[in-house]
Amino acid sequence: MDVSTGTSLRELRQWVCWRAEERGGKLTKVPYSPASGLRARCDDPTSWGAFAEARETARERGYEGIGFVFTAADPFCGVDLDGCVDPETGEVEPWAMEIVRKLDSYTELSPSGTGLHIIVKAKLPEGGNRRGRFEMYDRGRFFTVTGRRLPGASHRIEDRQERIAALHACLFSRHEGAFPSANGAAAPDNNLDDAEVLHRAISAANGERFSRLWVGDSSGYPSDSEADLALCSMLAFWVGPDEDRIASLFSRSGLAREKWDRKDYRRRTISRALDGMTDFYTPGQNGAGPSRNGHHRSSGISIPNGPSPLPSLPEAPAFPVEAMPSSCRPLIEEATDALGCAPELVALPMLAVLSSAVGTSCVVEIKGGWREWASLFVAVVASPGAMKTPAAKVAKKPAFERQRALSRAYAEEKEDWSRELREWEVEKRDAAKSGEPAPEMPEAPSMGRCVASDTTVEALVGILEDNPRGLLVHRDELAGWVRSMDQYKGGKGSDRQHWLSFWSGDEVVVDRKSRMGEPIIVARPFVSLFGGIQPAMLGELGGGAEDGLMDRFLFAYPAPRRIRFTEEEVSAEAEERYAALYDNLANLKLATDEHGDPNPKPLKLTPEARRLFAQAVDALGAEVLDPGFPRRLEGVWAKLRGYLARLSLVLAVCRCAETGVREERVEAEDVEAAVRLLGYFKAHARRVYAELSAPDSLDLLAGGLRDLLEESGGKWEGSATDLHRALDEREAASLPGRPEELSKLVLRIGERSPVLEAVQGWRKTGGREGKSRRVLKLALVEPAQEPAKNAVDPVVAVDPVSEGDNGTNGNNGKNNTVDPREPEGDNSDNGNNGANARAEGSPASAPADATDARSADGDHHDDGRERFTL
Repeated sequence: MDVSTGTSLRELRQWVCWRAEERGGKLTKVPYSPASGLRARCDDPTSWGAFAEARETARERGYEGIGFVFTAADPFCGVDLDGCVDPETGEVEPWAMEIVRKLDSYTELSPSGTGLHIIVKAKLPEGGNRRGRFEMYDRGRFFTVTGRRLPGASHRIEDRQERIAALHACLFSRHEGAFPSANGAAAPDNNLDDAEVLHRAISAANGERFSRLWVGDSSGYPSDSEADLALCSMLAFWVGPDEDRIASLFSRSGLAREKWDRKDYRRRTISRALDGMTDFYTPGQNGAGPSRNGHHRSSGISIPNGPSPLPSLPEAPAFPVEAMPSSCRPLIEEATDALGCAPELVALPMLAVLSSAVGTSCVVEIKGGWREWASLFVAVVASPGAMKTPAAKVAKKPAFERQRALSRAYAEEKEDWSRELREWEVEKRDAAKSGEPAPEMPEAPSMGRCVASDTTVEALVGILEDNPRGLLVHRDELAGWVRSMDQYKGGKGSDRQHWLSFWSGDEVVVDRKSRMGEPIIVARPFVSLFGGIQPAMLGELGGGAEDGLMDRFLFAYPAPRRIRFTEEEVSAEAEERYAALYDNLANLKLATDEHGDPNPKPLKLTPEARRLFAQAVDALGAEVLDPGFPRRLEGVWAKLRGYLARLSLVLAVCRCAETGVREERVEAEDVEAAVRLLGYFKAHARRVYAELSAPDSLDLLAGGLRDLLEESGGKWEGSATDLHRALDEREAASLPGRPEELSKLVLRIGERSPVLEAVQGWRKTGGREGKSRRVLKLALVEPAQEPAKNAVDPVVAVDPVSEGDNGTNGNNGKNNTVDPREPEGDNSDNGNNGANARAEGSPASAPADATDARSADGDHHDDGRERFTL
C-alpha cells in the first residue's frame, strides 16, 4: 500500500490495522494492534505500531487495511466526508468538493470508494465534530488510510488552522438551523404546504419551465439527469434545503422513475441542487402573495434553473469507427451491439493489438531524421460494469491465440531438446572415456512471445531480448500497473524511465543478478500497451511525477451508458476477418542488421499525404498558442505529432495487408483517417485532464478575452472597467472581482501568449489639451509576424515607476511599456520578443528521431509555433 501522506505522519508510531466486523447488525471498522494482534484502543498507545509494521502485518495476516490514530499530542486533524463519491463514475458531490477545495490538503478515497478523508494540520475548536455526513476529529479516533489520493488533490498535508476554524464555525454554530443541509444554508420558515408550493412555482416568472418539468417533459436538457437536477433546484427555492421534502415532491412529478428510487442517485442529485444556494423564497418576497380578492398574482420571481455546478467535463465525441481498417469495422459494430458497450472499448485495444503485430517490421519516415514506430499506449477510462474486460477480450483474441500457438510450438521444441540433451549426455560420457573432446551441448529453446501481462520491467526486457519484433502488454487495471512499478526496490527504481524508453523506442539497458554482471541490452525495444482505468483512479496514472508518462497515453473516456441485455451476437465472419488481418501483420518480414537488431522497412508519405500531414501538425502547433488553451495539455499535444505519424503508419500497413498492394507507402487516405482519430483523442484528453483537476483560471480568462476580441474584429481598446464590464456581460469564466485585478491578469496573459497582444497606457481625449485616461489595448496577432507594432494603435505607456508594478517588466518585448519621454506614437520594442522564445517543454531539445516536427536547418521564422517543414 502506497500512502503518500508525508513523512511526518509516517514517522509517528500511531498506526493500527483494521478489519470490518459486524456489530449490532452493522459493519464497523475495528482496529487491531500490529504487534499483538489484539484489538487496539485509541487511548492505549501500547496497542499501536509503526507505519511499516502495520502495513506488513496487514499484508501477512489478511487485515483489510491500516489506519492512523489521532491524538492531542500530534498536529494532525482528519475530516471525514461520507457517501459523497459515486463509486461508478468517481464523481464527487459538489458540497464535498467545495470542502476539499477550501481545505486544499491531502485528500484520499475511503476504503469503500464512496467517501473522502482529508488530513490537515490543525486543532479543532470547542464544540461539535459530527453532523450528517460530515465528521472531523483531532484526537481519540483512528482514520483508515488507503493511499488512494483524490485526483487533483494536494500531495502534502497542509497547515489549515484558520480554515478548519472557519469550517467548524459554519458547521457547528450554536445557532439553531445553521447547517441543516449539505450546502450550509438554513431553511426558510415560509409555512407553505405542498399545494401552495406548486401553485407559486407555476405562477412564477419562469413557471412555464417548471410546469414542463413537473409533467415530465425533459426536452431541451442534455439528459434526464440534467432535467432532474433542474427540477430539484426549482423545488429547493420554494421549500428550502429540506432534502426529504424535495425528494417527496419530486416523486410526485412526471420525471419520477425507477432511477429516482435509488437512494444514492436521489441524494446526489438533491445535494447538487442545493450546492451553492443561499437564496430561498420567503413570504412577501418581490411582492408575491395573495391579492385583495384572494387570488395569487404572478410573483415575478425567477426560480433558479439549476445550481452553480462544478465545471462539467468536456463533451465526449463519438468514436469514428469509419476511420478504422475495414476488416475491423464489422467486429467493432457487432461487439458493441452484443455487449452494449461503447465502440471505443473494442476499438482502442484493437489499435494496440494491430500495432503490436506490426512491431519493428516497419517505420514511417516523415523526413530525414524523423521516423516513428507503430508503438501505441492506449487507455480506456470507464467505471466498473462498463464492459471494459469483455470488450478487450474480443479485441485481443487473435494475439492470445497466436501466443497459445507459440506456447504449443515451444512445448514440442522443449521435448525435442530434452531428448537431444539426454543423447548429448551419453555422447559426452563416451567422449570422455575415449579421450575425445565433448560434443557441443544442444541449445535450449526459448518460447516465442507476442503478449505479456503481469511482468516486471526486468522480465519484460528479457522477453524483448528474445523477441525483437515486440510485444503487446495488456493490463486490466492500469492503476495496479503503476503501483507495481519499483515495488521490489522501495520505490527507488527506474521503471517509469524504462517505460518512457519503451514508448520512444530508445535503447534499454537492464542489469540482472542472474546474468552475473552482464547487462541485457535491447537496441530497439517495441511495446504497445493497453489497459483500463476507473475515473477515480486517474491520478494514480500520473503517480505524482512530472515525467510525461501520462502525456504519452491516448485516452478514451466515453460517457456512461446503460448496459442492457440483447440477443445480438458476434458473428464468426467478423472475428475471422479481424483475425486474418492480425495474422497478416504478424507475418510481415522482420529484417535485421549485422548485429541481429531489427532493421525496419521505412514507409514514406506520398506528396498528398505529406501535405495533409503538414496541415495537421501545423494545426496542433496553432492550437497550443491559442489564448485559453490549457497549459497542462501542452505536453499531450507535443506527443500527438508523433501519434499522428504512428496512427498513419498502422492504418497504412493494415490497408496494404487488406488490399495486397506491393508498394507499401502512406497514402492520403491513411493520414485522413489518422487525423479523424486524432481529433477524437484530443477531445478525450481534455475530458481526462478536466477530471483530474480544475482548469487553470488564467487559461479560462484568456479564452474569454479571445472570444471578446474575435467578436470585436481582433482589436479592443478601453479602460479596465470597460473590459471588466464587457467580460462580465459575456459571463466570462474566472473574472476577478475588481477591474484593477483584471488589468494585471490581462497583461500577464499577454506576456505568455504570442498571439494575444496587450498594452497598457494613456489615451488623450478631446485633442492635445484634453485629459488623458488609462487604457488597455488588446489585439489578436499572427505569431508568424514580428511583434506587431502596428497591430495596436500607439499609446503612451504608463510609467512603471509612478504607476506601480503592473506585471509588464518581464522579457516579453511585445508587452513592455514604452518610456513616457518617447514621442507619442513611438511604440518601439525595448525588450526581448517573448514570441521568439520557445515554450518550456517544446520539442526543441528532443531528439530528432522522436516527435520533432521542426526542420533541422531551422530555415523559417521562429515564432514559437511548431510547423512541419522539409
